[in-house]
Amino acid sequence: MKVIIFNDTQNFNGSLDFLNDRFSKKEKRFWDYKKYIPFLIKKLKSIDGFENIDFELKKVFFYEGRYNSKLISNMSWSCNQKISEINYMIKREQKLLGIVTNEKISLANRKKIKAHIEEIKGQLEKKLKKYYSYKAKQKRNFEGQKKLFNDLESNPIIELRTTPLKQFEGDVYQKGVDVLLATDLVNLAHMKEYDIAIILSGDTDLVEAVKLIKTLGKIPIVVSYHSPKYANHRNISDLMKVGKFINLRDLNNEEIFSMSELRENKNDNLSKL
Repeated sequence: MKVIIFNDTQNFNGSLDFLNDRFSKKEKRFWDYKKYIPFLIKKLKSIDGFENIDFELKKVFFYEGRYNSKLISNMSWSCNQKISEINYMIKREQKLLGIVTNEKISLANRKKIKAHIEEIKGQLEKKLKKYYSYKAKQKRNFEGQKKLFNDLESNPIIELRTTPLKQFEGDVYQKGVDVLLATDLVNLAHMKEYDIAIILSGDTDLVEAVKLIKTLGKIPIVVSYHSPKYANHRNISDLMKVGKFINLRDLNNEEIFSMSELRENKNDNLSKL
């Protein structure tokens, strides 16, 4: 049976964040596509009715928001604007503190005012660190993504499907990835390019597309993390009901290790790509 993997990487990475709650800081993991792709194909054999079926992996699609130099430039400008505004407010509080110190105010009131000003300064300094952190983080992510994409593009079975990332006040987010995945899911089903779709996502926006490929005789297998104790996971149950479901929460540690690498090795691995 022909298999295609549809990987919403941000959503799939989010599942690992929940799994990492099991581990200490030094034990936390990151997904290694060279490990989890063969693991998932092998995992198909554990599904009822699939024990004696031969599977042929035809393609792996990676869906992700793509960084570009313009985005980084705009994000940096936006952060610098916020940094300038915050620095101005900190200086203003510092000036006000000097005025209070020189005014003839009772000692008790002076202490209260100084404590209030210091609290505001502390909050502003935290925001300042946050925007500096945004800049450094997104620059690292940009460089890391370039290395990863170069590696993925050298693999003939993998195809990158990207949309431009968006940014707002230093926060970077992806948009349109779910639509792109759903469109490919349906179009490739019509073209009879696969028999089984392994969908690495818990995005409930995919429910209708998954229902549609079932009417076309395709078998959807959703791979995600679901736990009833998380309120924001309740909607995933809609996706679980549509097709077969592999709950990452049910994997034991050995299985998780076989799909991933230690997070502390991530930069080393990227540098070798």
